[in-house]
Amino acid sequence: IVQVAVRRRRATRLLFAMAASSDFLCDDAWWAGQTISEGPHAGKVWWGWGLATEMRAEIEKRMPNHAGESVIRPPAVEEMAARMPAPRVLLDALPLALQRICTAAPFERLFHSSGRDMTDVIRNVRGDIPAFHDFVAYPESEQDVAALLQECSRQRIAVVPFGGGSSVVWGVVPPPLHGALVGCMALDLAKMDRLLDIDVASQCARVQGGMYGPALEAALKQSGLTLRYYPQSFEFSTVGGWVVTRGGGHFATGPTHIDDLVQSVRLVTPVGVTESRRLPGSGAGPAEHRLYLGSEGALGVVTEAWLRLRPRPRARASATVVFAGADADDAFVLGAQAVRELIQTGLQPANLRLVYGPEVALMGGSSLGDAQTKMLNSGAVLLFGLESPLGGALSEKSINAQFELLLDIATSPAHGGAAVSKRDASQSAQQGERDGIAGTWGTGFMKGGYASSAACLFPSMLVNTFETACTWASFPALHKAVLDAARGTAWRLCGKAVQVSVTCRFTHIYPDGPAPYYTVVLRGLPDVPASLAAGQDDPRLSLWLEIKRAAMDALIANGGTSTHHHAVGRLHQPHYELERGVLFGRALVALKAAYDPVGVMNPGILVSVPAAKL
Repeated sequence: IVQVAVRRRRATRLLFAMAASSDFLCDDAWWAGQTISEGPHAGKVWWGWGLATEMRAEIEKRMPNHAGESVIRPPAVEEMAARMPAPRVLLDALPLALQRICTAAPFERLFHSSGRDMTDVIRNVRGDIPAFHDFVAYPESEQDVAALLQECSRQRIAVVPFGGGSSVVWGVVPPPLHGALVGCMALDLAKMDRLLDIDVASQCARVQGGMYGPALEAALKQSGLTLRYYPQSFEFSTVGGWVVTRGGGHFATGPTHIDDLVQSVRLVTPVGVTESRRLPGSGAGPAEHRLYLGSEGALGVVTEAWLRLRPRPRARASATVVFAGADADDAFVLGAQAVRELIQTGLQPANLRLVYGPEVALMGGSSLGDAQTKMLNSGAVLLFGLESPLGGALSEKSINAQFELLLDIATSPAHGGAAVSKRDASQSAQQGERDGIAGTWGTGFMKGGYASSAACLFPSMLVNTFETACTWASFPALHKAVLDAARGTAWRLCGKAVQVSVTCRFTHIYPDGPAPYYTVVLRGLPDVPASLAAGQDDPRLSLWLEIKRAAMDALIANGGTSTHHHAVGRLHQPHYELERGVLFGRALVALKAAYDPVGVMNPGILVSVPAAKL
């Protein structure tokens, strides 16, 4: 039966792709079929990143670079509904009070059954989704969440908490069912999205787990406070998602992980509700709330969190420094040496990001001149800036003094950086750099999700990323090993005719080490038809997983972590188990058994032990 189902799934997939013609991209009706007009996720494209309107614009922008190539035609929601397996758990089997907050509508099951990694999106646009959630719950209160978890435990239904769905580590996909589990529910907190309280004196806010980044900042604005936490997924991620994935935000230094910004967590589990105490600090045993940071839905659902805020910035200074080398690899190493000295001054610039020049050039495209592009292709770019919540001449003077010190270090003969733009506090006012190299890179960075998803429609391209953190002592050997592993594996599998680009940037900087973030771009892959033969998978899937495995092996072997801010999920689980302490895995198993004795909460996440063995 399973074999017949697989053959049917792959054969049916042929109906959902068309060859090189891209006429469908100009069809308003086709785009309308990729989304939904009502509900919490109205306007979002079901198969990729963000809004359908923005995705359309991104793809249209790319089309001139892919003239004559095959373009994959993603199936519409209606097309996928015709072949989606029936739910294994019917809503009628739930109590009436829960039925009203649950849905098995095709769009909801589609949208919630994958994250937004390249592998997720390629499977989606090919119409080849491995598994579906049986239904989606939209609780409206903490009581709803508790009732859902209790009922799912009683009926042995797996529960996958869902924030914004921006996971790139297979963290929200339906888990393989084991033991007595009979189905799977996605639990979406989109209707629990309020700012509940602001403690102005302590500069903290109590926020529900389903609140998205833009809504949070809009709600805080009147208070003059801000969380100042802007991950790349900011527009499409939630407070609860940030907490349980230990996300990394806007600041390159100082308080940058969500860990640093969480004061207290309220967690609903299948066996009860727990809440850590609000404290600025404590030495009373292991910190309870830190057990929930990074728990990825394996212990329960974060319904609320108290977050640490700060006053909004009123003064800024920023600069762009370029390091030149024999090639971009050489320039990046030179820049890294400068960054280490900068961060070890004890100052904490809000921005301190070192980026491979070719990566900046790629994001800039035609907006950069020929001279700038040539300079970037063999260089590395340092973007740094400082902020202060204080206004007035004294604040500007203080920022400018720090600014000049950092700029002097970066451009000293010892490091050889060249400042190509700078704005001190008196020039920047309320805005940082919004033009030139810095502005070009920043704009491209925030649109990165759209670019990555759009690239999945072109079989000739592969674009994906991975990230880590390591000590400064480990970085040189780790960086070389990762570049060699990723590039070497790509060339071995693809041949030298394929253009292979592996670049790096530092997303976050610590006095004891950087957080390198690698981007892999392959161009000129064999033009696999947009319509694949029955039984054939998109070759980019196995290609990427082999490149990623080689790179991850190099990271772990050279002292890096399996992830700095993308979370573990199912994708990183094997390497996470290699990096954690010998006894800690057993401790997680025991913790899981206490919070989730039946084993329904995101099975396989963090603890790869079947429920029967807990």
